[in-house]
Amino acid sequence: MKIHEVKIYQEFDAPVEVAWEAFSDHANLGKMLGLKMERIVDSQAPGNINGAGSVRLIKVAFTSFEETIQKAGKPNCIEYNITRGTPLNHHYGKMEFKSLDGERSALDYSVTVGSNIPFLGALVKIGLQNSLGAGVAKYAKRLKKG
Repeated sequence: MKIHEVKIYQEFDAPVEVAWEAFSDHANLGKMLGLKMERIVDSQAPGNINGAGSVRLIKVAFTSFEETIQKAGKPNCIEYNITRGTPLNHHYGKMEFKSLDGERSALDYSVTVGSNIPFLGALVKIGLQNSLGAGVAKYAKRLKKG
């Protein structure tokens, strides 16, 4: 099984806490990426129902799958993987946020995918690169406009 990697880097005209909050909220992330996404299991982490252990259901076309948050280190890191409903044998996402000068922030977003089904991993990589890249860039433009 070949592992494919998607990498996205985006800067935001907002403090790191603002960017982290936007990406950590499952419903908001779904809106940013143009996906039907909802939290179906709350995290037991105090003060963060979207934190580690929370599960989000994502509906795409004629299917759906679940992602489980593995780590939610406010305001610097979110890590997740698909835990149900996909032909992918491997899917792991990591969002790393950092502060920049002047109340700005940046996101390093990487997703690795792999499947034993020929060409599926490569197709998912292309789809993710396009959809995640466009959604993250659109959010950055929205922040810039105020």
